[in-house]
Amino acid sequence: MLTRRRRALAGTVLLAVVAALSGCGLLTDPPAEVSAAIDTATEAIRQSAGVAGVTSDIHPRDLKDGGPLSSPGAWTATITVEADDSGVDVRGLAEAVGRNAAIGIVSTTAVLRIPGEDGAADAQINFTPLPAATNIITEPGEMADAVLALRDLAGARSVSVFDHGDPAVVSADADRWAGLTESARALPDFGLNALSALTLHTVGDENERGAAWLTLDTSSPTLEFVRFVGELSADDAVESVRFTGIDIRRELTAQRPDLRVEVSSGEVDAVAGILAALDAARTTVDGVPRASFTVAGLGSDAARTETGYLGLPLGSAEPDDRFFSTPNPAAGDDFDPAAAAAQLQLDRAVVTALLDAAGDAAGIRGPSTITIGACATGADQQVQGSVVIPIFEIADSADEAFDAITTGWERQGIRKSDRAMGTDFYSAADGSLDTLSIRGGTEGISITVATRCVLSG
Repeated sequence: MLTRRRRALAGTVLLAVVAALSGCGLLTDPPAEVSAAIDTATEAIRQSAGVAGVTSDIHPRDLKDGGPLSSPGAWTATITVEADDSGVDVRGLAEAVGRNAAIGIVSTTAVLRIPGEDGAADAQINFTPLPAATNIITEPGEMADAVLALRDLAGARSVSVFDHGDPAVVSADADRWAGLTESARALPDFGLNALSALTLHTVGDENERGAAWLTLDTSSPTLEFVRFVGELSADDAVESVRFTGIDIRRELTAQRPDLRVEVSSGEVDAVAGILAALDAARTTVDGVPRASFTVAGLGSDAARTETGYLGLPLGSAEPDDRFFSTPNPAAGDDFDPAAAAAQLQLDRAVVTALLDAAGDAAGIRGPSTITIGACATGADQQVQGSVVIPIFEIADSADEAFDAITTGWERQGIRKSDRAMGTDFYSAADGSLDTLSIRGGTEGISITVATRCVLSG
């Protein structure tokens, strides 16, 4: 009895220490307003057509960071939605989940799971809080359209789509990768919205041996390289493979595609040699930097790695092929009036071309205004442009022209980043635009644009 009491006392002390270190009591409940908000959202989703079941979970963000847990901001929630087995209106249900999961009081993630039917792949739509690293907005309807397009592709076992520009994921056997790449790139909307990029994934065994990932966009990597990576992942010497492509949400000049291969003991040199000897025609795409590679050993070779660049001899220097970046005179310490003037003229040409292209996409141009003026701070200068496209002179609705304009922007890597008061805002990955907005009105489609600020002396 004494031993049991001592053990109980020791356990009580340990729990007290853990609670003290975490900054909270073990039985702390979330604030009432958080629970109420999640309950309301869960019940609203449960009432939506096509829902088989809904569960929710509320938990502290990170106990080690302390409290106060009385603050709604210290909590996060996950809502999981299971759709019916058949006959689901995917678009309607996605919009219902996305609308109700947008809870301002607490950071909320929502997962919508849709069983496959008639041979289609199982699908999952993921709604997540806007991360600090990106401001890309993907609408629920766009995510649903991506699911509907991907789940019928031959060879797809499961499909996941995400908001905020993350690549969609298709799980499939590696020997189906090449065919899936061709099929995905043939989709009309590939390269846009939730289909801006695609990750092919092969699930490994219980120890993750044979797991493989490859991210592709509209042009890179080459089909031959996709086929090669699929074959490489199936090799007995290869434990896992991951190819990471270009992320258009990030600064392009800092990026290079990368291949990481983990291999069994004694195979580092052999696999690295194969990668270094690849034919450039199989590995490179015009305008995209050559991929780097890392081959890492496992087991007795766990400390061994070999690095290089695909298709170049081991030990080669980094290729001088990174994305070109136009120097910004505002970024340097030494002001060069000639460079600043030249940059402003280049920016004027960019704005002119953007506004003209919008009119061409709509089918009618409007009178545009393009000036060089002071930035919002009152210092430095930027190119500012605006146009009202008189779409109602040729059409009864602005919808088709609006979509044509924004689709053109998306294909250039200019992504929707915000929406407010009926206006959509877009951002360029290379930071060349300070603002870009579009909205519909009684006079037509209004577009405003401003380039980044240039030091004015």
